[in-house]
Amino acid sequence: MFARVSTYEGNAEDFDSGIEKVKSDLVPKVRAIPGNAGLLLMVDRATGRSLSIALYDSEEALQASRETAQGVRSQAADSIGSTVTSVVEYDVGVAELS
Repeated sequence: MFARVSTYEGNAEDFDSGIEKVKSDLVPKVRAIPGNAGLLLMVDRATGRSLSIALYDSEEALQASRETAQGVRSQAADSIGSTVTSVVEYDVGVAELS
């Protein structure tokens, strides 16, 4: 499994409405990317920082998703009133989700 971790900084006041938009509009787009294995969005309301983790079942799927993910990431940042501050890709050592 592989992951793309994106960090954002912005205005926490926009999080609630932005999270709803991400759920309704962007999650389906990410889940439709071939090889996508899940998505997490975490927000820190005290600092205005947020983090998304998109999981992929192979390195090839991660690589193939880069262009589409860039567009979705930009939309997500707009939705939550933030700017993207970093994007890093990882090989996932352990993933235990239920």
